[in-house]
Amino acid sequence: MFTLFILIWGIVNLFLAVFSVFKIKRNKEKCDFIYWWGFIAGAFAYEDMLVFGLLHAGIAFASIAFKNNLVWLVGFLMFWIVRSAGETLYFFLQQFIVPLHHPHNIGAHFGPIRKLFGNISDQKCYIILQALMQSILVICILCLIYILKNYSF
Repeated sequence: MFTLFILIWGIVNLFLAVFSVFKIKRNKEKCDFIYWWGFIAGAFAYEDMLVFGLLHAGIAFASIAFKNNLVWLVGFLMFWIVRSAGETLYFFLQQFIVPLHHPHNIGAHFGPIRKLFGNISDQKCYIILQALMQSILVICILCLIYILKNYSF
């Protein structure tokens, strides 16, 4: 059953990577944000989805080729370790960039955070997102250590 999930994950990500090519070509100037549905793959924009879709598909298909689901699980956790570390740094640095410019002027995308906390500042939103990404980083490192310690390839 888990192998079927991995296969579907790979196919969906390959499709989204190809789909992203068309979206990128259509809008040559501006990044379109897709984090509402692309977050699980680590994608915040179609440009992310293009690259990460190919990566996720490659990891999924390698896992199936090696007949080892742990290949996918370790690859997925390693991806999130790297991605969340990068996003943690990004959100930290965003607090201090002046002047704001697209795509880094993302205050309009803080709606869900502001629904929870009220009309808080962009800096507070960046700090919350930074902490969220740090939490994902910690969880992924813990899971990876657990898997590598308790299972063999």
